[in-house]
Amino acid sequence: MGNVLIIDDDQTIRDALARVVDRLGHTPTLASTLAEGLRRADQDEVDVVFLDVRMPDGNGLDAIADIRRSPSKPEVIVITGWGDPDGAERAMRQGAWEYIEKPPTVKTMTAPLVSAMEHRLRGRASARTVFRFPGILGGNPARTACLEQAARAAGSDVNVLLTGATGSGKELFARAIHDNSPRRDAAFVVVDCAALPASIVESVLFGSEKGVYTGADRRREGVLLRAHGGTLFLDEVGEMPLSVQKAFLRVLQERRLRPVGGLEEVPCRFRLVAATNQDLEDMVRQGLFREDLLFRLQGVGIELPPLAGHPGDILELAAHFAAEAAKRQELPSKPLSDDFSRALLAYPWPGNIRELKNTMEGCLALAQADDALLPIHLPLHIRVMAARNRVVGRAADAPPSPTEPIPTDLPAATALPTFRDYRDGREARYLRELAARHGGDIGRMLDVSGLSRSRLYALLKKYGIPAARA
Repeated sequence: MGNVLIIDDDQTIRDALARVVDRLGHTPTLASTLAEGLRRADQDEVDVVFLDVRMPDGNGLDAIADIRRSPSKPEVIVITGWGDPDGAERAMRQGAWEYIEKPPTVKTMTAPLVSAMEHRLRGRASARTVFRFPGILGGNPARTACLEQAARAAGSDVNVLLTGATGSGKELFARAIHDNSPRRDAAFVVVDCAALPASIVESVLFGSEKGVYTGADRRREGVLLRAHGGTLFLDEVGEMPLSVQKAFLRVLQERRLRPVGGLEEVPCRFRLVAATNQDLEDMVRQGLFREDLLFRLQGVGIELPPLAGHPGDILELAAHFAAEAAKRQELPSKPLSDDFSRALLAYPWPGNIRELKNTMEGCLALAQADDALLPIHLPLHIRVMAARNRVVGRAADAPPSPTEPIPTDLPAATALPTFRDYRDGREARYLRELAARHGGDIGRMLDVSGLSRSRLYALLKKYGIPAARA
């Protein structure tokens, strides 16, 4: 059967879980600290981990990514006596299988364990082909989880909805899903919904018969029929006009369509992958997007992470794009200098991977006479932000000037603030700077900070920071 690692500092809980695991025919292994649990996850073959949150040597939520990266890549079931919505969201975003509140019962522990173990065993038994994703780089846990979801979805015909900020790689993922699917030898048709001409959008999608409108001198095939037998990628699906959504939903349901001005329906079967950088659920609440269409789109939902907050990915991708650009421009490859790398890491990359790729191509064009990439090759706005961050960092670390008057309201040297007060102060300063730089634009603030929408709103409310627009 399987191996289950139980990481909990409460011996009573460990023993109770071990009995449940043993009765189900699996082998339990116990750890009373995070350090011991991580060591066992690295050394042993583990299928499922029960992980407590409040451990004597750290927060279990901080360990989920490391456990998921261990050699056997186990599923993680979080158990906690201090459950909260933010913790549950954080656990799910880190790739946890389930988030359960204590006290545990046989029923609450058995159901997720059985489903996680069956998932693991089915994966072992099936001979899956290797999922190939050329051009998709980045090893952070969130991106790895996205690749795992894409790999599982590729073998079926289930609809996939890719969400994430502009430039986060949604089309790359869509192409990878198509290239690894049974439809790989058929067409991959891209439709940019934001670029559809409003006056003839239905004709573009569904096709039209001759003479149906002025200038229609022949029968035209719609882009949906071009995807017949292959994959249709609807980019920026949130921009699809509401008037067209009902007709498109019918095509998804019936797998047939009628060209504009036509009398007969024709078969139209394709695998649908859609993408958006908008909050479709919010658009549904505003009456701008059909709820029934949203349900159809999100058979599998994959949320791509922003580039900000993943420094390892930034440098890996920058080196990759630099090498690609050098090859394309027939130039010798150029390494990233230390100052150049620091400047890249100081910039929030609101345009994500696409912006980074375009930036590196421009840098290579300017660096022909140099042996390495230097900050001077970067666009001015990136260099300006790097310079500002250096000054802010030095000012924060600098001791008081000997000529500067000492404020009389400072606490005694030994009177440090509490950790919570210090943390809250830093959070508030960060959020005020974030709101100021982006004019209170919630979308940009989400992209840069990497926070979830609910968490960002909660923090803004906590510190009384206004946001100009959503």
